[in-house]
Amino acid sequence: MSIKTHILTILKHKGSYMKISAHAAQRFLQRVMKKTDYTCLDVDFAIRFLENLLENVVPRSRSMRFILPSFENYQIIYRDNTVVTIIPKGERYV
Repeated sequence: MSIKTHILTILKHKGSYMKISAHAAQRFLQRVMKKTDYTCLDVDFAIRFLENLLENVVPRSRSMRFILPSFENYQIIYRDNTVVTIIPKGERYV
């Protein structure tokens, strides 16, 4: 890949951000934050937190797994510009 193509790829994704599903936000609260009871407001805050955390991540394919930044023991399942769920690293859920 040439440097020009790489720069164009980055600029193309610069304005867009990953969508965070409500399911992924709930799994973040349950698995990462260890909360069993949460409100819709908590889910909304989790979505905003994850959007900020992942704003500099540029996906390289339509479907992939990668480590959740700042939480190395958890993986993100990503499909079609959406974070689908969050799972503990090394476990199979999907």
